[in-house]
Amino acid sequence: MKFKLLLFILLKKMQGAAKKNPAFKKFIKDKNLKMNIKTADNKNGRQYIFNNGKITSRSGVQEDSVMSMVWCDAETGFKTMSSPNEEAPVAALTEQKLVIEGKFKEFAWFSRSLDIMMGKA
Repeated sequence: MKFKLLLFILLKKMQGAAKKNPAFKKFIKDKNLKMNIKTADNKNGRQYIFNNGKITSRSGVQEDSVMSMVWCDAETGFKTMSSPNEEAPVAALTEQKLVIEGKFKEFAWFSRSLDIMMGKA
């Protein structure tokens, strides 16, 4: 449940940034992308849809995504995504607790967008 809530909060933060953060707004303005953040068992997830500066979402795992961030389980996804340790996602990738399915280029773009949203880039 905490994982699903975190994914919803991420949506709201991105939507707010798309309206109020000029750098984020500029970065996503021409992007068209459907991506999932989900668990390996497909029981928990959310699709994020970037459409020319607008961000919408659908709950659950959607098959029309071009990229998915797949966490080994909801607890690991929650702990890592909410960790203040910026190296935690890299460690999760290295340990294969996080796997990227689909276009890695889109994962890199999404990661960069989060950095911009949080003022780290």
